[in-house]
Amino acid sequence: MNEQDKILLDTYMCGFNDELDGRTRMWNPNPLLLRAYNLGRQDAIIGDDVRSVDYQTDEEIVNRIRNQNVY
Repeated sequence: MNEQDKILLDTYMCGFNDELDGRTRMWNPNPLLLRAYNLGRQDAIIGDDVRSVDYQTDEEIVNRIRNQNVY
């Protein structure tokens, strides 16, 4: 895993933990980091109901961040 992937994963985990702790959303002008953060928040919400989300590998998370469609 390269340095950029580690940053994406760290940002994802910040979003995940912020959602669990009820913290205010972070805003980031970098669209990829914002996508990582928001995906972490979403996964925190659905993780209890969707077991496959809980068992993702780091590589799967990074791939989802990079390949997620932006609406």
